[in-house]
Amino acid sequence: MVRISLVIYFLLTALILKAQNRYVVFFTDKDNSPYSISQPQEFLSAKAIDRRVKQNIAITEQDLPVNQTYVDQVKNLGAEVYFKSKWFNAVLVQTTSDVILDIENLSFVSNAELVANNSRLKEGSRISFTEDGEGVEAVANGFQNSLLGVDILHEDGLYGEGITIAFMDSGFTGVNTQSAFNGMLIDMELNLVENDNNIYQYQDHGTRVLSTVAAQIADEYQGVAPNANFLLFVTEDLPTEYRIEEYNFLFAAEMADSAGVDIINTSLGYNNFFTVSSMDYTYEEMDGATTVITRASELAFERGILVVTSVGNEGRNGDWPYLTAPADGPNVLSVGSIREDGSKSDFSSIGPNANGQTKPEVMALGSGATVVNSSGNVVGASGTSFSSPQIAGYAALLWQQYPDLTNKELFDLILSSANRFQSPDNEYGYGVPSYKKLITSVDEGLERLSIFPNPFNENVTISTNEHIQMIFVYDQMGRLIMSNKFNSLDTEASIDTSEWHSGLYIFNIVLSNNQQEKLKLLKVR
Repeated sequence: MVRISLVIYFLLTALILKAQNRYVVFFTDKDNSPYSISQPQEFLSAKAIDRRVKQNIAITEQDLPVNQTYVDQVKNLGAEVYFKSKWFNAVLVQTTSDVILDIENLSFVSNAELVANNSRLKEGSRISFTEDGEGVEAVANGFQNSLLGVDILHEDGLYGEGITIAFMDSGFTGVNTQSAFNGMLIDMELNLVENDNNIYQYQDHGTRVLSTVAAQIADEYQGVAPNANFLLFVTEDLPTEYRIEEYNFLFAAEMADSAGVDIINTSLGYNNFFTVSSMDYTYEEMDGATTVITRASELAFERGILVVTSVGNEGRNGDWPYLTAPADGPNVLSVGSIREDGSKSDFSSIGPNANGQTKPEVMALGSGATVVNSSGNVVGASGTSFSSPQIAGYAALLWQQYPDLTNKELFDLILSSANRFQSPDNEYGYGVPSYKKLITSVDEGLERLSIFPNPFNENVTISTNEHIQMIFVYDQMGRLIMSNKFNSLDTEASIDTSEWHSGLYIFNIVLSNNQQEKLKLLKVR
């Protein structure tokens, strides 16, 4: 019996050693790289370079590809290499535990991290959303679009042309077969879970998310920015949850960056529900600098990309009602959910992040949102998964309208257009943004005032039939930028704004008899 037990023990040990797991291998440097930051066209697309030039963002060594010599030596030890990360200077490999020990002994390897056991994707879902049913009355998504002022932007001919949006999700079934998506301009499609191009499988969570932006059904459904270009990535490895999914996001974000993407949307989130508990995060680690997916999102932002994410569906979770990563990122635009009456959806996660930063930033309709499913049917669905892409689409239209804005300026403009901008909290953030607020804040005062130009660049001129006594200008945070007193006979004022940053400014104009007009004007570079 002892002999049999020993045989079984050694057989099991051998099987464990031969088991293929997935690891991320980190390198120490990028020495002797054949690439140079002075020749970025060799590793970045023209659109990616243009984005950096427009936003005055330097190309650094972190943008250089991983050293191929290092990759080859890892391969020579018997590991299969899947994806590479320039930003983390790392590669994803699948190999055995004994080979990974040999890899860690290489002089140019700093360490290796186990990110997933050898499990392959199976049908199923851990993503939280509910379907409210097909064929419901008033299924058109006009209401959720009008909340954001999308209808007005569409009337102005803005449908996302020239903007590229990447979606990271769990599957896009039906997008390649349903007529609602026929007009889409898809520049890239990649399944990082299985390392192929088949994204049209698993389930349709990504389909529903994408539909809010891209789907069009005549007289029935209108996506927010259907004329944008799209990159579609499967990063979610269902039904298990391993940290590899965060690295999949990293690899996808880098590919999107290299391709010249403007906006990334993800409706995925990570906290303490990993299959292996040692991979779980604590709330204290929701600090904007710890989780893999948040660090990747911040690096994308540093390269001029606007990153939009759902804040999470943990609002009913008594142990963890808080946001999930990457919503904790300081420069990640996190989106919560409201009901039709404007109240917060009870499932919508709350802030702040662990550093006390207000989260979420903004809200959109997520309770009973209207989406298109893999069968091409217009249905209702609930979750912050569906409020986030609406904001991503809204951002695309604003960026099309104001192409000279940086991603940070666009981020701030969206916040300033929200209905709780003056009194944010950690349930609603800054509220529901709307293009209507941007334009009405200017138009309200136009009966007695003439403003040129708007948006403005170097100078703005304000004229009126009445006398201008004083002009006070405040930035988005309410800080006084300028106060000028004018001659009692002045009916026109020209203000030099060349030293001002781009963004939204509040003008308080005091006219004769102490009458006041308050306007919001946008400065672009």
